[in-house]
Amino acid sequence: MGFVRKTPAGTFRACWRDPAGGQKSKSFRTKREANAYLTEVEGTLNRGTYVNPHAGRTRFGDFAQQWLATRTVEARTTERTISMLRTHILPKWGDWPLGKVDFMSVQEWVTSLSRQLAPTTVAKCYQLLSMILRTAVQARLIGSNPAEGVKLPRDRSRDVKPVTISREAFFGKLLPAVPPRHRGIVCAAAGAGLRWGECAGLTWSSVDLDRVRLRVVQVAEETHGGILLRPYPKSRAGVRTVPLPGFLASALRQLLADAGEPDPRTLVFRDRIGRPLRRSNFRRRVWLPSLVRAGLLGQVVNVGPHRYRAVWLDREGVEWSAEFTTEREAVACVAARAVGGMRFHDLRHAYATWLVTDGVPINLVQRVMGHEQASTTLNRYTHTPDDYAARVLAAFDGSAASLLPLAEASPSKRVLDEDEEGL
Repeated sequence: MGFVRKTPAGTFRACWRDPAGGQKSKSFRTKREANAYLTEVEGTLNRGTYVNPHAGRTRFGDFAQQWLATRTVEARTTERTISMLRTHILPKWGDWPLGKVDFMSVQEWVTSLSRQLAPTTVAKCYQLLSMILRTAVQARLIGSNPAEGVKLPRDRSRDVKPVTISREAFFGKLLPAVPPRHRGIVCAAAGAGLRWGECAGLTWSSVDLDRVRLRVVQVAEETHGGILLRPYPKSRAGVRTVPLPGFLASALRQLLADAGEPDPRTLVFRDRIGRPLRRSNFRRRVWLPSLVRAGLLGQVVNVGPHRYRAVWLDREGVEWSAEFTTEREAVACVAARAVGGMRFHDLRHAYATWLVTDGVPINLVQRVMGHEQASTTLNRYTHTPDDYAARVLAAFDGSAASLLPLAEASPSKRVLDEDEEGL
C-alpha cells in the first residue's frame, strides 16, 4: 500500500512501490491531490497497466533508435524506415520527451506535412510515428498512444482509374515494341502475374518447360548496397506454382536456347553481363521507350525526311512538343519527360483482370497471384474492362434465350390470351 506524507517544504508527497519493488514518489501542492493521484496509481498497479510517471522523460529520438535496433525486417524495409526517420520524423520529434507528445501536436505535424508531401508519403510517416509510440505504450513508458485518431489527408490518387491494357493492345502494340531480349520478362508479368522482384529473382531451376509451369520461390530485392536474392517471396501464399500460357512458354524457350545450357541457379532475366536487372534501369531504358513506341505514352510522328516530332503532356496537362532528326532521340525525349503511362506492375493487374473476366474462379486467381486473401485479388488487382456493358448483356442473352416465349404462341397460350380479353 502507498502512503502520503508531508514534506518539510509544506508539500505532500505520494509514495508507492512499482511492480519491481522500487520506491517511487511524486509531490503535490495539497494532500487531496496527492491522495487522488495515489488512488489512481494503485488502480493501475492492480490492473497491470502501471506506467512510471518519470518514464515519459525519455527522448523520442533515443527510444526510436532503441526501437529500430529491435526490429527484424527485410533490408529494404530498414532502409526506407531509416530514411523516413531521418528526413521527416526525427527533425520534428527527436528531442521531444515521449510524455510531452500529445494528440494536437501530432495532428498539426500531419497537417503541415500534407502541404509539402503526397498523401501516401504523409500516411507512411504517420504510420511509422504511431508504430513507435505504440511500442512505447507496450514498454510502459507512456499511458496511451497520442497519435491514435489523427486525421490523415485524403489520398485522391486512389480515385483515379488504374491504367489497364487489353490483350489485343498487349499483343498488337506493346509486346512488338519491346526489344526482343526483354520480351520474356514482360511476358512473365502479363502471362504469369509475377511481381518485378519475382521476375528478377527467377532462376532456371524454377522453370519447368516440360510440364509448362514455373514455381515462385525466390525474389530479388534492391537495396542501396546492391541487389539481394531473398530465398522466399513476399508472403507464405507467395510460394506458388503458376501454369505457363503458350506465349510465355515460347518466350522462355527462346531465352533458354540463347543461353545455351545455363546452370540451374542462373537467373532467367539478367543484364548483358549476367547481373540481376535493376528496376530503375529497366524502367528508364526499356519500359518507358517501349510504351512510347507502342503509342501508349506520348506520341512520336514522322513529319518529314529526318524529322520526328515528339509530343507529350506534363503534370499540369500542358502539351509540349519538340523536333529531332532521329526517331530514337524523339522516343527518348518523350520517355524522359512524359507523365503517366502504364507501370510494369500494371501487367500483373491486367493478368488478374483477364482471368476474372474470362470466368476463372476467384479462388484460383487468388492462388496463382499469390494472395493470402481473395479480397485482395478482387479489390486491388481486378478492374472493369472497357467492354463490360456488352459482357453483361451477352451473359443474359446467352442464358435466357432458351427461356423466352416462342415467337408464335402455342395453343395453350392463345387460350390464355382469349381468357384475358374477356376480363
